[in-house]
Parts: sequence; structure tokens; C-alpha cells
Amino acid sequence: MNSPNEPAHTSESPESTATTRIRPRIGRAPGSKNSAPQARAVRTREAIIAVAARHFDTDGYGQTSMNTITHTGKFARGAMYYHFPSKEAIAQQLISDWNLAVDESINDAAVDAAVGTGSDRLTAIFSSLALKIADDTNLRAGMKLTLEPSIDNGAAFARWVDAVSGIVETAISAGEYADGPIAHRLAWNLCSGTVGAVQAAATLREDVDVATRVQDVVSAHLRSIGTT
Repeated sequence: MNSPNEPAHTSESPESTATTRIRPRIGRAPGSKNSAPQARAVRTREAIIAVAARHFDTDGYGQTSMNTITHTGKFARGAMYYHFPSKEAIAQQLISDWNLAVDESINDAAVDAAVGTGSDRLTAIFSSLALKIADDTNLRAGMKLTLEPSIDNGAAFARWVDAVSGIVETAISAGEYADGPIAHRLAWNLCSGTVGAVQAAATLREDVDVATRVQDVVSAHLRSIGTT
């Protein structure tokens, strides 16, 4: 038994006791040594995507080179190729972001218009996408790239059409739309009409925004389909 004047013995070794007394460096959380370089790398990657998207949107994919992107963004060549080995890799990232935007708009419409008609859901989906396309150059470029034949776009346009087709087929099954060729072409017409409206809007000087043009195309198709 220890006397009152003797310190109690513990099972800790001198080494473990010393270890527990080591203080972290002041002003830096443990494990944050590389946080600043990582944040800088993320900003560089996002900047590369943004510059490329502007060129893809206005000049076209075929007219844009890695040198063009590097020059416009004043990126170091090593930084460019560290993040993206080719301009197709940048395009694929933009397409992936577009696919995500489509999924989000469809999911949001499913929640907001759960008791609505198929036309309500389609209107909500394309209205949401129209606003995203108008406000976000990255998404607008990503949408256009879904139809770029020179890259592996993962059949992104067909993926979009298929997602919308599911809603149309449900409406046909429910008797909302007449079961005919026009109804079965509706999804393709809506998606291709959206791309066409965005592409054509860039050549016009009228005071009508992209979102309004897309919504006009969608409304026209939905009116033409009628109901049973």
C-alpha cells in the first residue's frame, strides 16, 4: 500500500505519459497541414472549368483548345494538365454536372408536384432547367456538350430523354395523354426543343431571355399534345 506521502503508481509507461503531454501546434488544427494547398487546388480546378465552359458555350467545343483555355485563364500549363489531361476531360465534368442538374430538377418536381398532372411535373422540370441554363454558364455548356459528337459524352442526351420519358409514359398510362406517336415523342421534343432554343437564342438580339424562350417551347409542346 502506498503511504499518504507517496505518489500512486499508474500503469502508464514514461513513453506514453510523454506522448499525451505533446501539445498540437498553436493556430493549426491537427491534420490541417495541407488545407491551404488543397483549397488553392480546388479554386484552380473550378476556374479551369469556368473558363473552358465560357469558350465551349460561345465558341463551340471544336474551336476551343487547351492552349486557348490556358491563355484566357492565365493558368500554368502544369496546373492545367494536373487537373485535366485533355479538354474532353473538362467537357465530361461539365456533362456530369448537367446530369446532376437534370436529376435534381426531376426529383424536386416529384416532391413539389406529387399530386399534380404529368404536364405539371414537366412544366416544373423544364422551368427549373431553363432558369439554371440561363444563370449558369457551366450548366449551359454542359447541356450543349451532350450533343457534341466528337467526345464520349456517356449518351447524356439519351439519358435526359429517358428520364423525361418515364414521366410521359406514366401520364399516358394514367390516361392523361392520348396513347399515340405524338405523345411518345414528347420527351424527345421537349429536350431537343430546349437545346435548340438555347442555341438559337445566342444568334438573336431580341429582348427575350433564354429562360423565357425555353418555357415558350415547352408550353407549345404541352399544348399540342392535348389530353384525353
